[in-house]
Parts: sequence; structure tokens; C-alpha cells
Amino acid sequence: MSTFTPPGPLNTAVLFIAFKRFEESKAVMEGIRAAKPPRLYFACDGARNDKEREEVQRVRDLVKLVDWPCELKTRFSETNQTVKFGPPAAITWFFEHEEEGIILEDDCKPMLSWFWFAQDMLLRYRDDERIWIVMGNNLMPEWPARNNESYYYSAHGYGAYWGWASWRRMWRKYDLHMSDWPALRDGGLLNGHFLDKGEAREAMHLLESSWDGRIHSWDFQLDYGRIVHGGMNIIPTVNLIRNIGFGDGSTHTGSHLDPRNKDAAGEMTFPLKHPTFMVCDKERDLEYFQKYIEPSMLRRMKNKLKKALPKEIDQAITPVLGKLQRKLGIN
Repeated sequence: MSTFTPPGPLNTAVLFIAFKRFEESKAVMEGIRAAKPPRLYFACDGARNDKEREEVQRVRDLVKLVDWPCELKTRFSETNQTVKFGPPAAITWFFEHEEEGIILEDDCKPMLSWFWFAQDMLLRYRDDERIWIVMGNNLMPEWPARNNESYYYSAHGYGAYWGWASWRRMWRKYDLHMSDWPALRDGGLLNGHFLDKGEAREAMHLLESSWDGRIHSWDFQLDYGRIVHGGMNIIPTVNLIRNIGFGDGSTHTGSHLDPRNKDAAGEMTFPLKHPTFMVCDKERDLEYFQKYIEPSMLRRMKNKLKKALPKEIDQAITPVLGKLQRKLGIN
């Protein structure tokens, strides 16, 4: 039971993106139900086989939990669009109807105050092109807030969009295929952008792999867009989202031992205290990168080994190395 008392009505629309994980989806839907948004968009990808068809239907039946005055829209795909194409299609659908809103996937359990924090941020920065995304999760809430401010600005995060909010103006700039990546990569414009050599090396790997298809996902493209357009993300000083998707059923968070699997969510205090200066907190960004994103020695060794091997051998050992890495909870 949340101790948070909403400071006023919630007027912001919510998009819920799900697939086949019933328990996780139900937990997120219950979080949405507690906030009672006036408009709810429910997108669910299609099954890949007969077994999944039953699981997907159970998730879709969660629409029965919508028992408050609400305009409900659904987008239930007949085919499986995959983790790369399904979420962007749902978000495009959402922003075709809404100028701004809150996005939650089926592993992102929200604290109640997240909805009001997001709503305040969407209103305050509605016309400020410098702001790209309002994040819900903060994996370092123990980091002392400057002057007790409620959030800070970040320009060096990668992935982990576990509950976020934004505007149609941002999504219009989103490019799933990263069409201009080669020109940016080769043009020298990223020289001096990264905080250290480790970030430069890993960020370039993540972006290159997203562009050429080695990473079959959609969210690193949000980071690409933020960099291309010189934007910053807003991160609350309190973690407002608990990722409940760690484990074997997840595509990208496959280990319970993952250091990002932290039960550190709490409620935001209102009224919010806004930062005095609109400047990226590079010190905090670097600490976060080194703690949660920078690859381990094992992963660096694995990457070097893979590059030196013939393609056939590489394809044979990749599943084995990946399973060992997930079992050990190593990035």
C-alpha cells in the first residue's frame, strides 16, 4: 500500500506495452489502476506459437482490471512483431493520438508518485527541446541529491528505459534504423562527447551493434537520438520504477544476479524542488556508467575472442558464453 497522496488529479495518458508475462503484466496494470489515468492505451504483441497464444490471451484479458472512468484503446497484434519492432509500433500508435504521455512496459512496476512526477515534468518541459526523455528509474538513489533537488539532468545513459515519459515532438525524431549513424560515427563529431575512454568504447559498440542488427532491440536508438539532437534526460533522485522482469523469461535482463536488479524504489516527495541549473550532472553519469554499464573483464575477453574466431565457431560458442555470463550476473 502506497503512502503517497496525489497532489491533484492525473490528467496524463498512459501506454502499457505487454506480451506474454502474466504475473509481471498484472503487477504493472495494478500500478496503473491505482493511478487511474483518464486514457489508457494497451498494446500487446502477437504470439509466436500455439503455447504462447494462451499466455498472450491471459495478458490481454487484463483489460478487465480497467474499472475506473477511463477511455481505453487497445492494439492487439495478430502477428509477433518482435522486441525490436513491436514497442516502437505501439509508441507510434500512442503518439498519433497523444501529444505527450507515460510509457510502461510489462516489467516496469511503477510507484504511485511516478505518474504525478511524470505529469509535472511533461508540463514543465513541454516546449523545451533540450529535454528528450523523463525517466522513471534511478539505480543510484543513494547518491546524495544536490540541494535536495527532486531530479537531475543526464546525457550519458544507455538503455534501461524502465518507465519513461515524453512528447510527440521527441518521437518524431526517433529513428529505429539509425539512418545517419555511419556519418556521425565517421565524422568526428563524437570526439570529446564521452566522459572517458570506457564510455566511448562501450557506447560506440552499443550503437554500432544496434545499427547493424547484432543487438535486436529498439531502446539504444533512443540514446542515439538524444546524442544526435543534443538532448538530456531527466532522472528522479528517487527510484520510481521497480524492474520486476529479471530472470529467464526476459530478453535483455536474463539474470537475477544482474547488479541492476535492485529493490530500491520509493515515493517522490511533493512539491518538487527543481534544479537551479540546467546542466548535465557528468560526475553522476560517469559513476553510473562505471557501476552498471561498463563491461566486465570477462565480457571484454569474450568480445576479443569472438573477433578472432571464424564465423562458424563464433556462432557455436556464443550461446555457451552468453549462458555463463548470465549465470554469473556479469555485464
